[in-house]
Amino acid sequence: MTEFKNIDECLEEIKNRYNNNEKVRKKLAKYDDPIQMRFLDTEKKTLLLVNKDEGIEIKDNTGDDSAPVKIEFTGEQVMIDLFNKNLGAIKAYSDGKIKVIEGNMRSLMKLRSLMF
Repeated sequence: MTEFKNIDECLEEIKNRYNNNEKVRKKLAKYDDPIQMRFLDTEKKTLLLVNKDEGIEIKDNTGDDSAPVKIEFTGEQVMIDLFNKNLGAIKAYSDGKIKVIEGNMRSLMKLRSLMF
């Protein structure tokens, strides 16, 4: 199993999961809402642009205040721990390490396979 050392490796893994996993692409076949992630420790914003089943683009250090889905992480290490399976998404959410600022649960459930 790959060990993720930084946020850039995690973002690359999101792209890989979309491109190389048929199940993930099928789940996102009708999804096209921008997803903004914000990391509070560094104030870094990242924008995920899923274009249904046609591709995904990740814009690092970019935000979109009008994005319908916004997720906040207390720190970049939270995402790294999620990808390394040192932390579960439900535990991170219940501990306040991940906050859903905007977005409905149906959208978030679709994104779970892509991000966690």
